[in-house]
Amino acid sequence: MDALFFIAIPSDEPLEATTRFHWVQYTDNKSHYGYDTLSDLQTKTSENNCIAVVSGTNVFETHSELTIKNRKQLEQALRYDLEEQLATEVDSLHFAYQRNTDNTLDVGVIDTLYLASILDFFLDHAITLQSLVSETALLNQAPEAWLIIANEQQLLLKAQQHSYAIDIDNLELSLSSLKQELPENIPVYSVQALALESTHTQFKQQTIKQAFVQLCQYYTTDNPPLNLLQGQFQVKTPKSWRLLIGGALFSFSLLMAITLYQGYQGYALEQQDADLKNTMTSLYKQSFPKARRIVNPVSQMRSQLKQRQSAQNQQGDFTPLLATVARLLRTQNDITLLSIEYQKTALTIQLSTHSLSQLESLKNKLSQQGLEVKLSDINKDNNRVLAQLTIKGVA
Repeated sequence: MDALFFIAIPSDEPLEATTRFHWVQYTDNKSHYGYDTLSDLQTKTSENNCIAVVSGTNVFETHSELTIKNRKQLEQALRYDLEEQLATEVDSLHFAYQRNTDNTLDVGVIDTLYLASILDFFLDHAITLQSLVSETALLNQAPEAWLIIANEQQLLLKAQQHSYAIDIDNLELSLSSLKQELPENIPVYSVQALALESTHTQFKQQTIKQAFVQLCQYYTTDNPPLNLLQGQFQVKTPKSWRLLIGGALFSFSLLMAITLYQGYQGYALEQQDADLKNTMTSLYKQSFPKARRIVNPVSQMRSQLKQRQSAQNQQGDFTPLLATVARLLRTQNDITLLSIEYQKTALTIQLSTHSLSQLESLKNKLSQQGLEVKLSDINKDNNRVLAQLTIKGVA
């Protein structure tokens, strides 16, 4: 791995001038590592292929068996195919993929604005990223079938063909949820000894100097992990520039032929489309003057407006409060709603059910939604339990 420079993107702190990054450098079969700000790393990164490694918690990774060859059709099909698995609207997400040795697709999904913010931050420091990969995709290249790398309170677990980023407290639960048979021993690489126990397997711990160094050694140039810098974020290498120039020349010739054929009508439509895009971009800049990178003004404006709306709508307001309560009541059997009243940010509900335990269950479920719930006026009438619930949202 000659002339490679890896930088770990911290997942638990904002990217600022004072932010320090773990890094590993491979030159002439030698490795060096450290922990510095980007300003201190500019001279080191200028002569190396710079690869950023993002936390596995910020990337949704999956596989797809789609066999569509047309790139645009494949990207549209992926969005439709994975939409139900994603908690965020697909318009605000960036999709990357590559075909693996099993002839299926490795797919990585990351928030578009988050990815753009990373690239902007590095460009501000005159550092161009050649590749951006997730730490779990990098761990998948390890030769071991089962493996754990410990980094403070987070663990990277490789379980045969898949890798996961999990909290150390959730290790036992994660192992229990795996459907495949566990080995007798799992190697664990950590900076210091950990008190790991499991009823499913044994842990064979080995001490290392630095977790990021251990992870980066699994990178292979012959079969690299999925690079998230695709599409609009693709790095313009000399080869890709030649392809772009060739494609541009071809597109120009085709455009001239179409323009001559369609005449003024085609020209007018192109101008109208360009004016519309400029108008959308200008509107976004006026609405959000602090925005630095504009990739898709329509999608970005939708995301910004949702964030502001979410910040304005407190959970104690009538509409979100009623929506939360109604959603839970639909899941409860044999609960009859007698009356409902909203006053001073509190929702008062009179209801009846067949047992007190069901009332307690409903109360607990409402509390789990972050609501303040008080149960009162409990009476019994004709084998039914009557009660009053007072529900308040927590701002």
